Amino acid sequence: MAFLQSNLHMPIRSISLPSRIHTPSTKFQAALSQLQLSQNSSFSDSQSLQVSILNLSEVYHSLHQLNHSLPTAQAEQSLDVSTTLLDSCDAARNLILNLREHLLNLQSALRRNGKSMEVQIKEYFSFRRKIKKEINKLILGLKKLDSSETTALAVSIFRSLFVFLSATTPTTSTNTCALKFVSKLISGGGRSSSIMSELQNMDVVLRSDGDNSMEVKKMLQRLEDRIEGLESALDSLFKSLVQYRVYLLNILTTHS
Repeated sequence: MAFLQSNLHMPIRSISLPSRIHTPSTKFQAALSQLQLSQNSSFSDSQSLQVSILNLSEVYHSLHQLNHSLPTAQAEQSLDVSTTLLDSCDAARNLILNLREHLLNLQSALRRNGKSMEVQIKEYFSFRRKIKKEINKLILGLKKLDSSETTALAVSIFRSLFVFLSATTPTTSTNTCALKFVSKLISGGGRSSSIMSELQNMDVVLRSDGDNSMEVKKMLQRLEDRIEGLESALDSLFKSLVQYRVYLLNILTTHS
């Protein structure tokens, strides 16, 4: 009895087991489902684009971990698709990098409060006009890809990103009412929804007449932060696409 009593106070060790084992297949399906859900949101603003790009990055990160042995023909076709997606991602990263440089130059010119601001504004709009041709070529290249589910989602996201970067506001639309509308968005932290993208809002503010330095300062800082977020998301996607390409190359090397 004494033996039993002494054991009553011994600590009981519990073994904690995971409730669910997350296999590469379940991780891929979860990532794909999350990406499909993000497709339901608007792509007119940078935040929704950033989320979708990060979800796409997770899909390709999970895809290369499946370790499935694809048929040679399918692996070769997927490899061609991955090349186009990598090129699109790299082009998007370069466009974002150049855009950030222009935004930083505008911020610097605004602090100096001189004629340099006018010069930087002209350079900014010149850059925005020049990238339209490049973006049109990129969108045409994406249209040539196959229509598998994952690829179709990737194409949709890249296309939305390129449209976001190339959308401009006609000069004639810049008026007092438009400027007041943008100013209200800035002060209230509201979203432009499908009315105008953040870059189009920036166009309106930069083209407006009168003393709008406060609006420009707020918009530039906010937009620069958002663009930095897009740049980070694209870097993550690029790494995932490279990993996926290595995965496909390994399959083809094994089959050869």
